[in-house]
Amino acid sequence: MRKSEFLVPFGRIINDGVMTFLALLFAYFLRMRWFGLLGLSAPTTLFPLELFYVFAFKIALALVVVFALNGRYNFNKDEKTWDEIIRVFWTFSSGMALLLVAFFFVKFTFFSRFIFGVSWLMGLILILSGRISLRWARNKFHEMGYGRVRILVLGTGEISAQAIAFLRQSPQFEIVGVLSEKKKRDKKFEKCSIIGTFDDFEAILAKEKPDEVLVTSENSTEKVTAKLVRLAHIAHVKFRFLPDELGLDLAAVEMSTLGNFPLVTLKNTKLDDWGFVFKSTVDIITASIASIFLSPVLAIVALKVWNENKKAPVIYKSKRVGKNGKHFNCLKFRTMVPDADEKKKKLLKKNQRKGGVLFKMDNDPRITKLGKILRKWSIDELPQLWNVIRGDMSLIGPRPHLPEEVRKYAKDDLRVLSIRPGITGFAQVNGRSSLSFKEEMNYELFYLKNWSFKLDIIIFIKSLLVVLKRKNVS
Repeated sequence: MRKSEFLVPFGRIINDGVMTFLALLFAYFLRMRWFGLLGLSAPTTLFPLELFYVFAFKIALALVVVFALNGRYNFNKDEKTWDEIIRVFWTFSSGMALLLVAFFFVKFTFFSRFIFGVSWLMGLILILSGRISLRWARNKFHEMGYGRVRILVLGTGEISAQAIAFLRQSPQFEIVGVLSEKKKRDKKFEKCSIIGTFDDFEAILAKEKPDEVLVTSENSTEKVTAKLVRLAHIAHVKFRFLPDELGLDLAAVEMSTLGNFPLVTLKNTKLDDWGFVFKSTVDIITASIASIFLSPVLAIVALKVWNENKKAPVIYKSKRVGKNGKHFNCLKFRTMVPDADEKKKKLLKKNQRKGGVLFKMDNDPRITKLGKILRKWSIDELPQLWNVIRGDMSLIGPRPHLPEEVRKYAKDDLRVLSIRPGITGFAQVNGRSSLSFKEEMNYELFYLKNWSFKLDIIIFIKSLLVVLKRKNVS
């Protein structure tokens, strides 16, 4: 392992522990010392400062353990900034909550609820500030050429091109070259030098001495892959690969037995069995509560839509394709003129969505004046809460598509119909209407394979932020 790989998680450990300790001290001094400067009385029953130092150290250490158990210090774990912020928030908050529960069971008389609350808020601010600073410092070091990961890419297909494009975006990586599967090869691939073929792998390892090997080939056989792994490990080089479709299925693998034989089931999604029951229960309860609290908003919007055109229906029913290909009426507040579907046929030539399956057009003339406002804030989708309660949809899931759109799907794309469509989803928070159809499907299939309750929470929070920023709203 390179020293630079150790520095990042170690820096996070130091940051989280020190910042938690400082947050506790700040809260203590605010309550015990600085309140007096403001003319407020300070409590006399709290820990003296010399004992509080020890207490704060123990709390900081306990929270670092919570972070570690939650995988916050894993090696080679490089998340997006926003994803790290969300996960740090939940981990730190759950750690503080666990401490409260522990205090209760050991009958510990907690020193101050004020100190606890302030230390939680300051802890989040300080930890996140420190982690963002660490990211900035790491990127600066990489830009100067220090600690960069030298990667040898194996493969010259579509996945290889996508991988190289990603690696180029980060100063953390340096591509030493590309190996081609073909005997007859070009000199360049995606502006990277092709320095040999798979047959030259062992010699290239000895010559270039990369830190990692990334296999992105879509045509590599098990025998060839096994040989590449063996040679990489002999040369003490880390071996990584981007999985093909079978590899993606391993994200939802289930181990069981068939008699005396071990049995591996490659499930299409984790949203099965108890996962489905849990998600459905959360959906129905949340949608029901939201419908009750939002009922005044729903009534006011319905009245305004009706006043705009009293002859047209308030609720627009659009036939969509749901789980297992079942059709259902997706409910929305009407945002278009009554003959919008007929006018769409004449506007298809102006479709701006890449891929030709979905329709999107800026300044769509079919949208009403009120409809633009409702769409801007995604208020038009609120009636879909009833779809969730009925079981047609989920709060989080793939975008519900029209039957004529689904008929244009490639066979592999039909896998998204294995789960219920959602009011919002992973694709919407990663670009919404700005995505091409293929990009949207990649996001939907990722969600299908990697669903978790935590992922749903992250998508929900991101959805709120996307709406508030009014970004890519369609």
